[in-house]
Amino acid sequence: MRFSQDFIERVSEANNLVDLISQYTQLKPSGSGLMGRCPFPDHAEKTASFSVSETKQVYHCFGCHKSGNLFSFLRDYQGMSFPEAVEYLANRASIPIPAPENDDPNRDQIADKKKQLMKVNKIAADYFAEQLKRVYNDHPVKKYIESRGLSQEVIETFGIGYAVAEWDGLEKHLQYKQIPMPLAEEARLVKARNGKPGYFDLFRDRLMFPIFSPMGEPIAFGGRYLEKKETEPKYLNSPETPVFIKGKVLYGLSQTAKYIRSEDMALIVEGYMDLVSLYQAGIRNSVATMGTALTPEHGKMLKRMTKNVVALFDGDGAGMEAAERSLPILLAADLYPKGLTLPNGMDPDDYVKKYGAEALKVELERAPDLFVMILARWMEGYRGDASEKVKLADKMKPLFEVIPDLRLRDLYLAEAAQKMSVTLPWLRQAVGLQSSGPVYSQNRSGLSRTVQPNVNQTNANPAPSQPVSDTREDGKISLQGASKAEVLLMGLVLKSRANFEQFVNEKLIDSISHVGVKKILQKALDVYGQDLNKFDKLTSLLVSYVDHPELLFVAEPTPEAEPGFDEEKETKLLSDCFIRVRKDFFRDQAKSLTKDLKTELDSAKLEQIMKAHRDRLSLNKG
Repeated sequence: MRFSQDFIERVSEANNLVDLISQYTQLKPSGSGLMGRCPFPDHAEKTASFSVSETKQVYHCFGCHKSGNLFSFLRDYQGMSFPEAVEYLANRASIPIPAPENDDPNRDQIADKKKQLMKVNKIAADYFAEQLKRVYNDHPVKKYIESRGLSQEVIETFGIGYAVAEWDGLEKHLQYKQIPMPLAEEARLVKARNGKPGYFDLFRDRLMFPIFSPMGEPIAFGGRYLEKKETEPKYLNSPETPVFIKGKVLYGLSQTAKYIRSEDMALIVEGYMDLVSLYQAGIRNSVATMGTALTPEHGKMLKRMTKNVVALFDGDGAGMEAAERSLPILLAADLYPKGLTLPNGMDPDDYVKKYGAEALKVELERAPDLFVMILARWMEGYRGDASEKVKLADKMKPLFEVIPDLRLRDLYLAEAAQKMSVTLPWLRQAVGLQSSGPVYSQNRSGLSRTVQPNVNQTNANPAPSQPVSDTREDGKISLQGASKAEVLLMGLVLKSRANFEQFVNEKLIDSISHVGVKKILQKALDVYGQDLNKFDKLTSLLVSYVDHPELLFVAEPTPEAEPGFDEEKETKLLSDCFIRVRKDFFRDQAKSLTKDLKTELDSAKLEQIMKAHRDRLSLNKG
């Protein structure tokens, strides 16, 4: 759902970033803002370097350089999409979600029903958690938890509970909470008795795993039996409801999204206990499919956090079939899928207990491309007969049709052609690709990722013959290649109103060389010109527009290293930036004119060159 900019700003103004981040780390006053330890899991620190500005509603870590606003924090820490973050914050501030155009006339009723179902699920989740606390220590459910080695912290993190063996334990509790039984039945928690009055619990005598939405709200449940029963499944999952659609939910994501982002990799497992056991062992960048097949929606969810996935499958036939089904979905989502099967029919918990978490991490790093793993399975017993080649090409055709990255497609084509002992042109034609880009290499090392240049490197000004685009494919303004002077200038200008007003008075915007920096500062001028009181929210607004939001913040010394604020020093630094930027502008202007002069003699251009040099030299005198 798309929201108007007015609505987004209203939601932003109704929420406080300090309140949100204080749920995850302790913040203490420091200077003009607050400081605390960085809450992101990939940055373990002993001294506080995470700064939050309540005035500007932005955060920045001077250690790991993560920066952003309300929406980016929910994206990076909770794994929410932008619309989900807006909706979550709107609900948090009790702001009604606007109805889209051509909306369902029953929309309000549907929204109200979803809220009621969420309330019922929350009551049920709290009930199950409380029942687990109440059972005696030698109860089978406590013995099972002990056998799996689950700590109290992990139990609380995932809201694990227990459904009592009685037929109506939850039903009575919901009645006590004045929940209408038809609503509880719609939530798929109870079921009406056949031919008799009343209802009975759907989950009985099971270890309960609440399934959470990206906003951290329970929307469904999975229950594992404690003793094997021939007539009942090992796991019983909630049927779909208006708030729970299996194909759009990954178990554990609300707890593991921050780790997936920090590790830049998602491990896909098959069940609740697999994920929880791995989390307990310290492997926390996992999601589970709840026993269902991966869907295109799952692929989109994963891509929001990382492009690197490893699918962990059982080594039996069913596991390999699941791997085959998942490959085209993951490829179509523009992900880089790898696959791993554990030996001797082990599940992840068995493997970690026997060999340790570090051993599994090593196996994950060594995991082959899922395409290579599937191709090897398809080629078991392969003799290279003509008919085999045609059949194998037919199997691969659906895969090559969905890969959006032509570079990856061509590398897979090259590898398959080599293993099949066929030519590339033949395989391209056999899988229905009449034309293709160049094949980069038949060597597997060709799949290594390209390291992007550091945006802060010295002398990073783009050459005139190689202009830097001001936007990336994702629509964000690129700060790639900006010089140190212009990056520092941008950070200082956005730091305080006094600095910004000095920048306005200097009329320096036309001397900015980098198109991305210029576009950001121009956008700031436009906003500031419309409303002087909006300055404090400038940085919060701008972090959503850039590819490197950390560059909007000036690297400052920690309060311990250099307490206090040196206004004179900062004023001098800003003045030096003005001079440096102007010098670079005149230098680049002279270079460009000199290049033009080589192709066409022009006295006017010669005079312009001389003026640029004079202007540059005058700055040295000043």
